[in-house]
Amino acid sequence: MKFKNNNHQALFNNEAKRMNRHDNVKMAVLYLLTADFKLWNEAKRHIRRGNIDLDSIKVRNGNLKAYTLLSVARDIACGTSYLSIHDLADTDIISDKMFGTITTAIGIRRYGLDKNKKINAKENENA
Repeated sequence: MKFKNNNHQALFNNEAKRMNRHDNVKMAVLYLLTADFKLWNEAKRHIRRGNIDLDSIKVRNGNLKAYTLLSVARDIACGTSYLSIHDLADTDIISDKMFGTITTAIGIRRYGLDKNKKINAKENENA
């Protein structure tokens, strides 16, 4: 699994221990929420007993990156459409690094943590 940096990996792994690691949706949402430090500082107060209250999380100070990650988390968890395919394809809206973070979250949602690790390992072998 690809992480933004070591802090992202440590935050995700620490929090994932407290949640059901087999719940692909929660793991994908947690991956996104821990990808941005400011977003995580707001989001961590809204996680109780393994449940994430996405509706209570607010992005402050016009942080576009945090807003984008939260929007994708809501799309994955709730089936909303905050981000469109057009938005994902637009490099002015979504940077390459952000695109990688989003696609990793989608992989977690679709395949889970263990299978996503295998997929990334296979991609690295073929590169």
